[in-house]
Amino acid sequence: MVRSELLQKLCNLHPNLLNKDIKKILEIIFLEISEALSRGENVEIRGFGIFKTTLRKARTGRNPKSSQLVQIPQKKAIKWKMSKILFNKLNNNFTEKKISDTY
Repeated sequence: MVRSELLQKLCNLHPNLLNKDIKKILEIIFLEISEALSRGENVEIRGFGIFKTTLRKARTGRNPKSSQLVQIPQKKAIKWKMSKILFNKLNNNFTEKKISDTY
């Protein structure tokens, strides 16, 4: 699903709201999430997951074309951990099944 599909789905679910209003709400949500992550804060969306920023160490890599060694600088990255609710939904309550039930 891309942003335009999400926007269309929200417009279909809430026909009393204007398309431009829903679009603005989505922009605000994504902007606030990205700003919180850039400040180093965790973003938790209950029932969905947690977004965290981590620091990747500087390392030495290799250019695949020329096989020369290249210094890769330290940088920030985002890690995401899904919630148990989403995990169970994706895996059809996998954690509730017993191993003995599968034999």
